[in-house]
This record gives sequence, structure tokens and C-alpha cells, in this order.
Amino acid sequence: MLRVTAENFRNQAVDAITSVKKIYQLNELPIDAQVSREFIVEQLLTDRRINFGDPREIEKIISGENQSNNQPSDFDRELDALQAEYETAVDIFNNLETIDYGSARIVAQTAKPARCLTVKMLLLAKQIQEKPPKPNNPQRVLIGLKLQQLRRKYNNSNTSSPVNREEIKRQVTEQIDEWLKVNAAEQQLLNESTSRLLIAADTGRKLSKLIDDYPTLSFEAIATRVTNIVGVAATFTGRDYSSIVSKMNSIEQSIYEDKTLKEFLRQLSLRKINSQPLEPQLCQG
Repeated sequence: MLRVTAENFRNQAVDAITSVKKIYQLNELPIDAQVSREFIVEQLLTDRRINFGDPREIEKIISGENQSNNQPSDFDRELDALQAEYETAVDIFNNLETIDYGSARIVAQTAKPARCLTVKMLLLAKQIQEKPPKPNNPQRVLIGLKLQQLRRKYNNSNTSSPVNREEIKRQVTEQIDEWLKVNAAEQQLLNESTSRLLIAADTGRKLSKLIDDYPTLSFEAIATRVTNIVGVAATFTGRDYSSIVSKMNSIEQSIYEDKTLKEFLRQLSLRKINSQPLEPQLCQG
């Protein structure tokens, strides 16, 4: 039964990591060829940062190549390492069959990567809340280009008639609405990703407590705990921002009240703030 909880935690963490990778990438934007050409011309004429002596830079602009999405970033590699770290722990859980001294010792060893993963899920959720990524910025760029074109038309003496100006205002209003839709869609992506992280963090927190109590629990008691853990995770959807903030605060408070998890949180927070290496034994089984 403990293995079931460990595997459930692993699956939730994988789901959360996948969603985090998605929101930290710029969404590809298929646009009309003519609009794309106008955007390229505009960029080449107005962007003073372009180095025309660098053919690779010009190629990137003209071909629309987004090299940052073609190669894994350090952030992607860290997430992959995080996932692999816990896969090792799950493999150990899979070998457990009985509750005795030997298995209890093995369970205690697997607790380290599980607890690291738990705290990292919470820290990632907090990072998204504090410094939200902007995966929909390509859509905003396109809207900005259209607004720029409309402003030029509005200020052009050839389109200064009241009828033309009202039509331009109407089109600007449409672009404002499009921008707001982009904001709403992006916020939903962030909410969904954050909720997945919090679900994994909450399951990991409960798994940590279950690991501590493992040697003293009967099979029936473990089964009851596992059922409750899985059931509670399924009830949190995180569809609105206020419920996500409330859940995040609740999980963080629970971790602060757990002496073991609190130390993991302290160590990992120090590493994040000061770029310090982790203590060698902190996250190793």
C-alpha cells in the first residue's frame, strides 16, 4: 500500500513537471504569411539591438527560428533530474513486501528524495505565483503589431475622416478584447500548472508523514491512510486563483510545522536564494 502512495506521488510529480515545462516555453504562433512578413520588416527597420554583422542573428529573425525552444534549458534539465531522482526512490518502494526492521530502514532512505521532491514542488508553485512566466507573449507581440498599424492609420491624414477614425477605434477595441483573452488563457495555464504542483506537494507531505509512522502502523492503518491521501488529492481542482493561494499557504504552513520537511525547505530555499550547493546527503537516498 505504501508503494501505491509512492507511485501516485511520482505520477502527480511527473504531471506537474510536464505542465511547468510547458508554461516556461513560448507558445508557437502560426500567423498569416503577410502579417509575418510585415512583422519581420518592422523588426529589421526599427530594432536597434540587431547586429547586422551576425548572419545567425539575421537568419533567426527572417526564418522565425526560435532556438531557445529547440534545445533543453538549464531549467528543463533541472526538472528532468528532479524526476529521475525520485524514480530511483520509487524503484526501492517496489521491492517492499513486508513491514519489518529491514524494510523500515529502506523506507527511511527513500524518504530523502521524496521529501526533496515535495519541497521543490512547493517552491516551484511559489515561483510561478511570485514571478509568473509569460508563455503567451508571442500572441501579445502580434496584437501589438496590429495596434501599431492601426495607430499609423489613425494618424494618417488620408484617413482622417470621422467615419474612418470610428472604424479604426472599433478595430482597436477588438484588439483590446483579444489581449484580455490572451491574459485569461495564460492565467488559466498558470493556475492549472500551479494546482498540479500543489497536489504533488500535498501528497508528498502526507507520504513523508506516512514514512515516519510506517514501522508502527498495521496494514489496515496504512491502507486507510493511502485511501485518504488519494481521495483528498482528487478533490482539489485549483481552477481559481484564490483557492490556489489558499492551498499553497496551507501546504507551506504544514511543511513549516513538520521538523523534517522544514529543514528540507530551509536548505532548498537557501540554495535558491544564494545559489549555494545542497548538503551532499540532503536529497540522496
